[in-house]
Amino acid sequence: MIAMPYLSAFGGLLLILLAHFYASSILGKHRYQPLLLDIIAGITIAYAFVDVFPHLARKQATMESLSLGPFTTYLAHHVYLMALLGFSVFVGIRAFNTIEVDRAQSRIAYLLVVASMCFYALLIGYMLAEQPLYRPEPALLFGLAMGAHFLGLDHSLSQERRTAYDDSVRYLLIGCTTLGWLGGFFFTISQPVYALVFAYIAGGIVAVGAITDLPRVKSSREFAGFIAGVIVYSAVLLLLEAFRSQGS
Repeated sequence: MIAMPYLSAFGGLLLILLAHFYASSILGKHRYQPLLLDIIAGITIAYAFVDVFPHLARKQATMESLSLGPFTTYLAHHVYLMALLGFSVFVGIRAFNTIEVDRAQSRIAYLLVVASMCFYALLIGYMLAEQPLYRPEPALLFGLAMGAHFLGLDHSLSQERRTAYDDSVRYLLIGCTTLGWLGGFFFTISQPVYALVFAYIAGGIVAVGAITDLPRVKSSREFAGFIAGVIVYSAVLLLLEAFRSQGS
């Protein structure tokens, strides 16, 4: 019988795959598109501040507990350095993609963004499968946050090259996410490595939120949608934390 945590991980995977497949349809040009994008931005930012950052602090404690002699203090900062690396990589890729270039270079820039998103999706799929081993939070909540996160990302990729996205890119992202998820069941990593991979993803989440999601919030109406996403998802995370604390 499959344990509930792994059913939760499978449910999270399905949410992300649906986000990849239906992003261009869900966020197509209709009257509710701006509101949905603002809510997605709120969910992403709430997840970063309420769940990701506290989790990074706990992972730093894991790194500090390693007994590696004089390098222990240095390694203790690797979690945040890896988060900074993830942030910098995604900022650099998005910046390169927005530079005014000719058609051939524009295609290369788009392919670079797609390749980075595929690697990102691979890591997130893997982390989703591994989460039942290392995190008390249900993997379904991670899948929900990452599904919303990818809706915004996939929308950006679709806006840039709709035909390429619909014909191939979304299937690449679906394949990479699934491959990463399956890999999580066959290859188990240590807690320190998990901490570093999670930190890299965390940096990417913050970068994408700052570059892609937040710039959409430009009016009071858009801010209302953003705040709705922040409040609802923060409430879910905090209620879950409260229930878990009472049960322990």
